[in-house]
Amino acid sequence: MSVPTLAQIQTLYKSTLTAASRFASYNYRTHFTRRADEVFKPLLARLDGAEKSGSSSSSSSSGGKVSEGELQAFWEDHSKELEVLKRAAEVNRMFEGPKLVVEHPRVITGGGGAGAEASMAGTEKLEQGGS
Repeated sequence: MSVPTLAQIQTLYKSTLTAASRFASYNYRTHFTRRADEVFKPLLARLDGAEKSGSSSSSSSSGGKVSEGELQAFWEDHSKELEVLKRAAEVNRMFEGPKLVVEHPRVITGGGGAGAEASMAGTEKLEQGGS
C-alpha cells in the first residue's frame, strides 16, 4: 500500500471519533474521544505544517517532518485499532447500563436559590432603570 495522505489520516481521525461517540457508557465514550485527540492531533499538526511549508513527507523524522515508514506504521496500527473500537462500541451498546448523573440535562427553573438568580444576570437592575 502507498503512503497515506493528510486527507486519509484526517478521515481515519474522524472515523475514530465517530466510533468513540458510539459507546453507550459515558466514561468509555469520553476516554476514547480524548485518546483519539491525544494520538491524532500532534501528527495532524506535523503533517499540516509540512504541507504548508511545501515539503512532502521525507525520510527525516525531525521536527515537523514525518517519515514515510512512520506514517505507514501509524496508518496500519490505527486502522486496526479503529476496527477494534467499532466492535467494542457495539458490544458496549448491547449491554448498556443506566445513564450517569452527568449525562442527564438539568434545566434551571425559576424560584430556586442562587442558581436561578445567577442565571438572571442582573436583569432586575435593567427593569428598575438602575445602573
